[in-house]
Amino acid sequence: MTYELKKPEEVMIECPFCHKKTINATFIPSMLQSKTSRTSAKSVTKFYQTKEKYEINSGCKECGKSQKEVEKALKEGKSDMDKEKRILERLKKQGLSGEITTKF
Repeated sequence: MTYELKKPEEVMIECPFCHKKTINATFIPSMLQSKTSRTSAKSVTKFYQTKEKYEINSGCKECGKSQKEVEKALKEGKSDMDKEKRILERLKKQGLSGEITTKF
């Protein structure tokens, strides 16, 4: 039985903000890895499957979002960022003056 090792590949993915395929990313496929634990009596090797993931290499060229903003949006979801903006706008409408520096 032979196994083919899948290598990471460069792909273009969709921007979570403008929904155009302009972000350069590296796709790392799922793979089988092992973990060995040792005691004085014996050692045990357990195998587990890793998750596939994307490493973002660039920001969006269309909407101008930076690499960190794109990573955060893909990791946490764009809706979390929109929720934070809505909360800040609601606080300003209620009459809160000054600068808010905390994260929700």
